[in-house]
Amino acid sequence: MKYLLLLFTFPFYGQVLHHQMLSSQGTTKEITSKVIVSQTIGQQSIVGNSTNGAIVIQGFQQSLWSSYIAQNEKTTISAQTFPNPFKDVVNFQFSESLIGELSIYIFDVSGRLVHKEADKIDDSIFTINLSKIPRGEYLVQLNNKSFTYYTKIIKL
Repeated sequence: MKYLLLLFTFPFYGQVLHHQMLSSQGTTKEITSKVIVSQTIGQQSIVGNSTNGAIVIQGFQQSLWSSYIAQNEKTTISAQTFPNPFKDVVNFQFSESLIGELSIYIFDVSGRLVHKEADKIDDSIFTINLSKIPRGEYLVQLNNKSFTYYTKIIKL
């Protein structure tokens, strides 16, 4: 009895994701019912609500946040964010006591400014209540006369 052994191989290829992609196509529209719809090609996706209606963001969005956060290495003052993720209140603790006015700008994943506040600071901890912004991931810019600092926060 003779046997014939045949082996078949099938090559297959999968899609490879490269994290260096930036949003290259897309649109943002506000429809008549005040719903804002944003569609892009990128990496992150979020659905949330705001005070002026629902915001729906869908797509594959790659942000430039890491390049902003990398600028922190050039500053002599560092900051820690806690708790992060947070529910309503988030704290920023600085490596040195700050004096003067601290401005805080909070941007959503689409780059829209969702919160802006300026307050006097005379300590190394700054606390802010963000209960009115929807759940999601945000980029925070902290400005003082002596530094600019970027960090990422996540609201649960």
